[in-house]
Amino acid sequence: MLVVTNTIKVKEGAGAALAQRFAGTGGVQDMPGFVRMEVWHASAKEGAEELKICTVWENEDAFKAWTASESFRNSHRGAGGNDSILGASLDKYELLLSRTPKQ
Repeated sequence: MLVVTNTIKVKEGAGAALAQRFAGTGGVQDMPGFVRMEVWHASAKEGAEELKICTVWENEDAFKAWTASESFRNSHRGAGGNDSILGASLDKYELLLSRTPKQ
């Protein structure tokens, strides 16, 4: 299992609007090997908010297929022209342990 986080720093007040871009259909959720996506929001600090987009994949090959897909290009079209984005970083993590509540 692979978790990919995209941490996006945006101008204060822009977080909720940017988060809505990830709510659309016909994108990542249709990719083979995609498990789930979560969008996390951190409150404004020093004039900036932070979104953390976490996608979970069956394996790295599934993630790479997503980044090479037409669907990926379409979903990221115009992102570079968004002047509310102050910066972003991408990180990948391999799942080593997972716990769930006792049933």
